[in-house]
Amino acid sequence: MNLYEIYENHHKNFLNYARSITSNHDRAFDLVQDAYVKAIENENIFDSMHPYQIKAWFFTTIKNKNIDYIRKNQRIIGFEEYHDIEDDSQFEEEVAVRSMLESLPEKYRTMIIMKYQHNMNATEIGERVGLSPSTVRTHLSTAMGILRKNL
Repeated sequence: MNLYEIYENHHKNFLNYARSITSNHDRAFDLVQDAYVKAIENENIFDSMHPYQIKAWFFTTIKNKNIDYIRKNQRIIGFEEYHDIEDDSQFEEEVAVRSMLESLPEKYRTMIIMKYQHNMNATEIGERVGLSPSTVRTHLSTAMGILRKNL
């Protein structure tokens, strides 16, 4: 199956999936486009894959591109927030919290940020990262335990 056939047969499915995890048509389109660019750059990896594996590769790539987007924008927002802090003690506290978050494993850190900074619930987080709500709650609980231990 070549990339043109994948596009013809599955593009709408990829776009619908991206929309479901972003709730933003433009960003969903960008995520799918980025996945195709990555596919073109690595086209030879598809030679040994079954069609269902290729489809799974696209869904995983779209999910990962979305996580990368969230992380990138989180850092930009975080830097701008530093300039708004007037009190030195508040600044030091913010730096300490961010440092603790950075020490968390990536999967936990992303979910903590989604939960507490973006006010997302376990179902919404699960939809964005491709996990069940109960798994998200377990990861959040584990992450909070690590943070408490590090305090």
